[in-house]
Amino acid sequence: MTGTIKKSAFTLLEVIVSVAIFAVIVLAASQIFQSVVSSQVKNFSAIALQDDVKYFLEVFTREVQGAIKNTTGGAVCGVAAGATYNSDGVTLYFQNKLGQCVIYYTAVDAAGITRLTLDRDGVIFYMNSDKVDIQNFKFVVADSATIQPLVTINFTVESNVNSTLPALNIQTSVSSGWYAQ
Repeated sequence: MTGTIKKSAFTLLEVIVSVAIFAVIVLAASQIFQSVVSSQVKNFSAIALQDDVKYFLEVFTREVQGAIKNTTGGAVCGVAAGATYNSDGVTLYFQNKLGQCVIYYTAVDAAGITRLTLDRDGVIFYMNSDKVDIQNFKFVVADSATIQPLVTINFTVESNVNSTLPALNIQTSVSSGWYAQ
């Protein structure tokens, strides 16, 4: 008598169902991975944008706080006698504690990007990278003999790298270290 050997195998239907389940799992995992990577790229872009603005604001704040009052009889560095700052709304003029004439303004570079610009005695620096575009740049200066000199800056920052990032509206006020007497 010959023995019967029972052979076990998968049916075609079982294989198809297994492959379909595996495909759904792989697809879900790849979507989650893609979402995480996209979120990280957006976060890194936002951090870079904020770091760019933070650098400018730190330099600007230190220099504006150290501006010296013009105690001469005439205008110095575009600032009238008795004042610390002068501004036409888009350009800020003052003399820093080292005696250098300082001008802050925006300028469009060769690539068409609006950049924060610093001019110290004719030496010009861009204060933000080309990955950031500056819009609506304004200065408001409160400077008289009876109040503490104050500069308020307001501008909008947009990323040139990641267009999905929302624009940042920045406003801050900085007072001089020279107090009204």
